[in-house]
Formats: sequence, C-alpha cells, structure tokens
Amino acid sequence: MRTIGTDQAFREFINSRISSNLSPRTIEWYEHRLRAFVKFCPNLPRCPEPIEDFLGSLGGSPETKRDTFNALRTFFKFISQRHRIPNPMEAVCPPRRPKMRMATLDGFELVKLLDQTDDLRDRAILTLLVDNGMRAGEVCSLLKHNIKQETVLVCGKTGWREVPISDETREFLLQVAAQSPDEHVFHDDHKKPISRFTIYRIVREYMEKAGIKGPKLGPHRLRHAFGKNFLVEGGDLRSLQEIMGHTDVKTTQKYASLNLTDIIKKHQKFSPLKAAHAAAREKLSAAEDLIKEAEEILRGGRANDNTGKSPGTG
Repeated sequence: MRTIGTDQAFREFINSRISSNLSPRTIEWYEHRLRAFVKFCPNLPRCPEPIEDFLGSLGGSPETKRDTFNALRTFFKFISQRHRIPNPMEAVCPPRRPKMRMATLDGFELVKLLDQTDDLRDRAILTLLVDNGMRAGEVCSLLKHNIKQETVLVCGKTGWREVPISDETREFLLQVAAQSPDEHVFHDDHKKPISRFTIYRIVREYMEKAGIKGPKLGPHRLRHAFGKNFLVEGGDLRSLQEIMGHTDVKTTQKYASLNLTDIIKKHQKFSPLKAAHAAAREKLSAAEDLIKEAEEILRGGRANDNTGKSPGTG
C-alpha cells in the first residue's frame, strides 16, 4: 500500500475545502489547527497511536484540543475516502471538554453598553450587533444598497441572507451611510472600510466602559446575548436560526439552554421543596380540622352536662 505524506494529504484537503467554496476564514481555521500535526507526523498515520500522541502533546485549553480533534476528524474522513484507506480517527476518543457557560449579557447590561457612546458610527455598530447578532465580518462587508426597509442583506458563512432590523437600527445605519465615502457603510478613522479588528476594539472599549467583566469582550459575546435574549423575550428557535445564519439547528439550540428566566419560573413552580411545604401545610390543616372537630364534640358534651340531661335523651 502506497505511503502518503502528511503534507501532501494536508494540501489535498485544503484544496478540497477551497474548491467547495468554504469561506477564507474557515479554511484559515483548518490550516491553523492542522499545521502542527503535519510537522508532528511527517508520514500519514494508519493507526490511532501517533494521533493520540499528538493530541496528548497539545497545550492550551480543552476547547482548543477539542477543536484540533474535530479538524483531524474531518481531515482523516476526507483522506480515507479519497485514497480508500482505513480511518484511524475512528479509534481515537475525543478529548474531554468540561461544559462551559456561554458568556452573554442581560437586558440591563445591554442598555448600559449602548449608553456609553455618543459617536454615531460606534453607536450604529453596537445597536446593529445588539439588534440582530450579526457577525463582525458581516458588519464589515455591509453595503449601502443592502439596507432595506426592514432588513439588511449580508454575506456570511452560509452565503447571502436577509437579517431583520428595527426602525432604530435602520435610522442609525442610514445616517452613517449618508456620510460614507464609498459603497461600504462603516469605515475606520482613515476612511478605509472597517476591519474585524477595529470592530473588536470598538466593542471591547465600550464593554470596559460599561463595567462588563469577563475574558470575552468582543462582538461574539453580543451575538450570544442576542440569541439568549431573543428566546427569553418569546422568539422561536426556527426564526433565530434564520436570523443568525446557522446551517444546523443544533447550533441554535445551545441558546435555548441559556433561557434562565424560563428555567427559574419552572423551578419555582415544580421544585420538590415547594411540594414538600404544600404537603406539610395540608397535613397541618388536616390536624387542625381534627382538633376543631374534637373541641366541638367537647363543647357539645359540656352543654348537655349543664342542662342535666344525658346525651341522647329527649
């Protein structure tokens, strides 16, 4: 059986991603996750042990290790199908990843964030992100003629889609677009189309001003906040999937687990502690009824004694 170099397999895989029209950012993600493996295993492994050795050598967070595992799984699935060889990843267990709480913002924090700026461009960016959870790259590529009456047309990871906007957001966008030197809506301080880096800097700056804590102080936290609060306010998963541009509803379902308001209400209604207290009150009430009944019998007996008659005599 012909030996395949890992570097050759890697180039074949990346070329297949490019020909499949994956976004440059996704391709960059695969390259970043797989380059270290190419150096670690010059010859493509046919058994799981070298892959496990590589995963065991990785530093970083559990999320980083799991991301690398996922990239390797996709890579080996492609190579095993392309060259009709066994897939060693089928025998590799995924690295354990503790459940993490998705960083979001509540309604009070969102209002506080929006109150931090009087700058028209920055206010428009923050309002847009809070209003519909757009990705930073989608904000960067927003063009004047794609601002519609009730939506904006954006190009994201899944292609073009229309995203709803509120009247307030549309007004801010039109004001910024009126000052724009070209077809892009947003620009940096040098009049060049704004970059993702600049949007991250803007969001982080105002989050810090608002006193918002945490390691994740970027636009993706606002995206998570939108998803959570959309459901809290009564939105449905299918609509949220369309707005956020998720290809798989399983991604959208993660936001349902963040709906603490509904969870708290159900806990207050169905907690066993509440049921135990209700049972205790019912038992106490029954005991009190028995006591009242006994007291009434006793009072009736005393009344009969006072008349000199025995119970049951006419």
